[in-house]
Amino acid sequence: MVVRELAALLPYIIVGMLALAAALFLIAVYLLRRGRTGSYWRLRREAGQRGGQILLASVALFAVAIALALFSGLADVAYTQLRNFLNRDSDVPKGVSLPSAMPTSRLTSTPTATNTTTPTNTPPDTVTPLPSLTPSLLPSATATPTETPLPSLTPTPIPTAQDVLLITPQVGGRTPSENASLTITTVASGILPDQTPVQPGDHFEAGIRRVYVLFNYRQMDSGVSWTRILYRNGQPIQGQSYLWSLDTSGSTHFFFGNEDGYSAGDYEVRLFLGADEITRFAFEVA
Repeated sequence: MVVRELAALLPYIIVGMLALAAALFLIAVYLLRRGRTGSYWRLRREAGQRGGQILLASVALFAVAIALALFSGLADVAYTQLRNFLNRDSDVPKGVSLPSAMPTSRLTSTPTATNTTTPTNTPPDTVTPLPSLTPSLLPSATATPTETPLPSLTPTPIPTAQDVLLITPQVGGRTPSENASLTITTVASGILPDQTPVQPGDHFEAGIRRVYVLFNYRQMDSGVSWTRILYRNGQPIQGQSYLWSLDTSGSTHFFFGNEDGYSAGDYEVRLFLGADEITRFAFEVA
C-alpha cells in the first residue's frame, strides 16, 4: 500500500524538484552577476561564492530529478504519450473493434422444393452503326486576277531654255566658235565698282533682292547668241537671251533681281551659247 502511494506521488516529487532546481538556478545567475557588478569587493566576493554554491545545488537537483524520471519509467511514459498526441489522426476511429466472423445460426432450413430453371442465352442488342458522314467538298472559288494595263509612259523631251521661258533667239545671231567659252566664277550679294564681289559664296539669307553673277569669257565673237537662266528647285524662274557685244575675252558680271526678295530654296545659274549649256553655278537661299 505504501509503495503504491509513493509511486502515485513520485511524478509530483520529480516536478517539485525540477521547479526548485530552476528557482535555484535563477538565484545563482543573479548572485553571479551581482558578484561581478557589485559596488564593494567584499560583497562581490560573497555574492560570487554563494552564487557558485547555489548553482551547484541546482545542477544536482536537476540531475537527481532526471535520474528518478528515467529509472522510474515516467520519462518513457511521457515520451509515449507525447508521441501518441503528436501522431494522432482525427479521421481514424478510436476504440472500435469489428467482429472477425459472423455467428452461425443454429437453425437450419431445409428447402422444400427445388426450382430448376434453364438459362436462356439472350443475344445482345444489335448495335446499328450510324451512317458515316462523308464530307462534301465545297467548290473552291478561284479568283482570277484581272490585269489592268498600266498606262504607257511616253518620254517627254527635256525642254530647252527657249521652250521654257519662251525666249526668242535674236535675229541674226551668229554661231559661236568651237573655242568660245563662258565660265561662272562666283555669286555674290553685291559688287564694288572695281568688280570686287561683296559677300561671295554659295549660301545666302532668304529675302535677298539681288544675286550678282561674275563670269569669265574667252574667244567670244560679236553677235553670238547667249542666254542666262536662274533656276529654283530645278525649275526656271528668270532668264533672257542676248547678242554678244563685249570684247573677245575678259570678265564681267550681271545680276538677277526680285523686289520681293528670293524665297528659300536651291538655286542654280546656267549660261548657254546658242542652244548648248556652257556653265552652271549652284547656291542656296535659306
